[in-house]
Amino acid sequence: MPVLRSFETIARQIAALIQSDHPVGSRLPAERELAKRFGVSRPTVREAILSLQMAGMLEVRKNSGAYVASRQEAAEVRALSGFGPFENLQARRMIEPQIAAIAAQHATPMQLADMAGTLADMRADHARGVEADAADLRFHILLAEASGNGVLVQMADQLWRGQIESGIWQEIHRYMPMEQYRKTWLRDHEAIFRAVEDRKPRAASLAMTRHLANIHAALMTTTAARR
Repeated sequence: MPVLRSFETIARQIAALIQSDHPVGSRLPAERELAKRFGVSRPTVREAILSLQMAGMLEVRKNSGAYVASRQEAAEVRALSGFGPFENLQARRMIEPQIAAIAAQHATPMQLADMAGTLADMRADHARGVEADAADLRFHILLAEASGNGVLVQMADQLWRGQIESGIWQEIHRYMPMEQYRKTWLRDHEAIFRAVEDRKPRAASLAMTRHLANIHAALMTTTAARR
């Protein structure tokens, strides 16, 4: 039996709440209240609300909140691809800082040169005004490859793809002002690379932690604006 994703579990609970207590047009309780009620984090509630919005059960009004658009349970939530981006990012924050630390200990000169090449590709993509997704993914895979552990390589690939292939991430990405974040995320990658190149495991781990924290902050800012 498939394991329910965190946002899907809460989406079902919110759907049940709507069906029992909230007519069409009514406003849902505040995000903080829902998080406390269901015993989960606010990001998980945001993912659940976004999934119900995408399925047509809720309407999210900017600076106002979430309103009931339909009381029909939204089966489409189960059809959304991937895990929620906050859930996926939590897993990345548990694993990738350690990968960066190991890479700082074991990266070969050729791997370092390849990482430097991905940074150059990121700069070129940003100069053209496009996202550097391919170079970004390659950078993280190179870090994992430098660990010498094939399981970590596979995990890094799955985690990164789990983010960009998430249906909720794609919805958030539509409204995210990416041009505001490109410089920050490029600097993050450069800091990770410098620490790895300088053979400083702790600095590499901290640089990766900061990078993932910056992604989390961007997601929180964008979803808050949509709420």
